[in-house]
Amino acid sequence: MPEALLVVGIGAQVALWRSVALDRLPFWPTISVAFGALGSAALLVGSVSWCEEVGTPAALAMGVGSGLLLYVATRVVVEIATRLPSLEASVVGIYGWSAGVAPVAMWALTLVLVVPGEELFWRGLVLPELQRSTSVVAGAVLTWVGAAGVTALWSSAPLLAAAVVGGAVWTALGAWSGGVLAPIASHLVWTSLMLAWPPFAGRGKVRP
Repeated sequence: MPEALLVVGIGAQVALWRSVALDRLPFWPTISVAFGALGSAALLVGSVSWCEEVGTPAALAMGVGSGLLLYVATRVVVEIATRLPSLEASVVGIYGWSAGVAPVAMWALTLVLVVPGEELFWRGLVLPELQRSTSVVAGAVLTWVGAAGVTALWSSAPLLAAAVVGGAVWTALGAWSGGVLAPIASHLVWTSLMLAWPPFAGRGKVRP
């Protein structure tokens, strides 16, 4: 059953993300419903672990700390990269998806459905399943590459960069801790900060 969900979940993301990129589906409703459903399904059919290899305090501390460091690094890189007009337009486009969306709704959807759902599926279901089928390292690499590859369907350089760098951090946290608590904490901290204090190119598009 977990193997079937893995295949169906990745296939659904491929179809949905491409449809959003082509403006055939709206961004927020699509990712919210998709990740909400995938995260719930992962909890129901998989044996999701929270921090099997380390204690809860260590997992939370590493998650929060890595999220803060990732945010600082992201801000530095984005501020430099957006000096190029094409990359600045890409960043503006991402934050533009939130224009017209009520801030309370955007925060609730992101922090309650999207981020936890993404981590429960990729680091809670896909990562341990691939590790059991291959090895600890190979499973982590395959999870990272798979998540980044699916994100590439958005045709967005900033989103792909976030999936490559952030995905590497969150997958490493999942493999290290043996669960989803650390990656969820890290992802939530990073996303919250990116929404509350976005890069210069995204200011005015998102209101905290």
